[in-house]
Amino acid sequence: MVAPIENIGIQTAKYCNVASLGVLIFDYFLTLEPEIRWTWNRRWNVVRVLFVISRYMAFVAAAMTSYAVLATRTNENCSHFSAASNATHIISIVAAEGLLIIRTYAFWKQSKKLLAVLLILAVICIACGVGITDFVADLLAVPVNPSAPPTSSCNFETKRSSAIQYGFLVAYEILLMSLTVFKRYEYYSDCNGRLVRVIFQGGVRYMTAIIFVSVVNIVITSGVPVSYNEMMDLPQVVLHSMLASRVLFSLRESDQDELDLATLQMSTFHPAQQD
Repeated sequence: MVAPIENIGIQTAKYCNVASLGVLIFDYFLTLEPEIRWTWNRRWNVVRVLFVISRYMAFVAAAMTSYAVLATRTNENCSHFSAASNATHIISIVAAEGLLIIRTYAFWKQSKKLLAVLLILAVICIACGVGITDFVADLLAVPVNPSAPPTSSCNFETKRSSAIQYGFLVAYEILLMSLTVFKRYEYYSDCNGRLVRVIFQGGVRYMTAIIFVSVVNIVITSGVPVSYNEMMDLPQVVLHSMLASRVLFSLRESDQDELDLATLQMSTFHPAQQD
């Protein structure tokens, strides 16, 4: 007997999300040594707070999603749990994006005007992404028949309007990438230092990967059978967390290399002896 397409889609989505938890755990132990070296025993600032949130909130999001995948919840009201799970996803992604904003701010010679514009646009994108998604979801919602038996809200599916928030994420990533590329060739065209290369190349790779995954999420959420539309939910969060960590580690390492090189040059410089 052939399994219904709906069941195949839900199972496929569940497998992808649980597999993402495994990838996140594996990557954590893979990058634990760089985390200890470059973040522990350092003073707390905005960068470290964003790093901790993006790195460890992803585990909270993964745990809640895995519970939703594996738990048997029949005829339960899961709306509050789903809202909390969505909140952890958003917080983790926003923190990872915050690290990328700081990279862009640093690449633009710490322009406070640019930082203010990026933060305002980030708030607008988050508010519009969440608000418009909920508004469209309410418009597309099927009216509930009062005489119909109660149904569970624990199905591992999301509404097609969720594609809207990923659209705002793609637009913001394209903006950050455009600013990075513009500054690289407008200001740093004659500079081939390792720190500049790491900031530019690492940022571009990060944003390209996020844009690609977000576009895939938009296609899956809006264009395939609804039973598949949670397939890239947790992978999006995991990718944000993994790449944000690597971006910070590579930046700190390159910064330290530049400092060590300058220190070496200073220590080996001997002024000419006067007779």
